Amino acid sequence: MKCTGRIVITIFAFLLHSMYIVYYFCRDGKIEPFDVYTYPLLIFGGYWTGKQYDKVKFFSEKDELTGLYNRRFVIKSFEKIASLAERANSKLFLLVIDCDNFKLINDRNGHHKGDLILTQIAETLIRSTRKSDIAARWGGDEFLVIGHYKDEAGLQTFLKRLHNDLENLSKQVNVGVSASIGSAVFPDVSRDLDELIKSADQNMYMYKEQRKTGSGEK
Repeated sequence: MKCTGRIVITIFAFLLHSMYIVYYFCRDGKIEPFDVYTYPLLIFGGYWTGKQYDKVKFFSEKDELTGLYNRRFVIKSFEKIASLAERANSKLFLLVIDCDNFKLINDRNGHHKGDLILTQIAETLIRSTRKSDIAARWGGDEFLVIGHYKDEAGLQTFLKRLHNDLENLSKQVNVGVSASIGSAVFPDVSRDLDELIKSADQNMYMYKEQRKTGSGEK
């Protein structure tokens, strides 16, 4: 079970008050009824304080709409993730995922439908990635995934499956949904997060243009 702030602070309040009661019992040989009656109040207070802490922590790390990690968390965590990968002599992949024609979807169907599509994309990313991967909303209709890279064949298989999963969203939301994805590999392309994102972004736009040219779109 994950130790959230509400759990930790509630337990701390309980233990602290218990130590207070034990101390005065050892000193005075008795327990005041008031001290026992305050247990529920302290537990409630600890739970409420912990809940507020969890909210602050959540919104400092997570995107409010999708529940994915946000840009701040990725920037703060990348150096540590990269250092662990280098110590293990392993590589990372970074994906930039862009929802195609999202502005047009918003204009035609309204922002409520646009928000629904973004949350569905987020849920697809959570289902498609491993627990050790980081899936984040980078901003607007752009998403980021960072995970452990084994080989190019494995990455291409994952990308193909992710493309299919995202395009299957069209049936769920009754709107044509597709995504363009670009990738970069750490440390082959760069050890710098900004450079990796720039490379993946360029690859994503190349892929987007290739699809337009191949389908005859102008």
